[in-house]
Amino acid sequence: MLKELYHGDISPSERKADPDNKLTQKWLKLSAEFERTLTAEQIDMFRKLSNIQGENAVRDNEALYIQGFKGGALLMIEILSK
Repeated sequence: MLKELYHGDISPSERKADPDNKLTQKWLKLSAEFERTLTAEQIDMFRKLSNIQGENAVRDNEALYIQGFKGGALLMIEILSK
């Protein structure tokens, strides 16, 4: 794992959403249905809001990943120091 990390082969932020995920499929279906009921201006606003929500989720995931990594490192330090 250390070699992969050193060579940049580990990059959780580049993971793509699984298109077969049931929640992803549900989101795509419902958002398409919803957009059909909107005006062009409303569709634009909906897509802007969706993009902001997605960007916020990326930031939240990053913070949680860092927190988990730090927690794991602290756990290893504690285990190895005893």
